[in-house]
Amino acid sequence: MERYLAIPLEDQVDPLLWWQVRQEEFPILSRIAQDYLCIQATSVASEQAFSVAGLTISPLRNRLDAETARVTLCLKSWIREAIC
Repeated sequence: MERYLAIPLEDQVDPLLWWQVRQEEFPILSRIAQDYLCIQATSVASEQAFSVAGLTISPLRNRLDAETARVTLCLKSWIREAIC
C-alpha cells in the first residue's frame, strides 16, 4: 500500500488502463480497482447482480443501510472471484 500511495498523481489518466498496466505490480489492488471501476455492459450481468443483491438484502436483513449492503455485495463478489 505504501508503494501505491507514493506514486505521483497524474493530471490526465484513464483509471482502468492505469490499473491494467500496473496489475503485476499491485495484483490485489488492481483486481479490486478494476472490479470497482468497471461498468456492466449487458442486462444479463445486471439481472445477475440484482439476483445476488436480492439474496443479500432480504426481509430478514432489511435493516442493512445502503453502504453496508454495497460493501457486503462487493466482498461477496471478491470472494466468489477469489480476490481475497
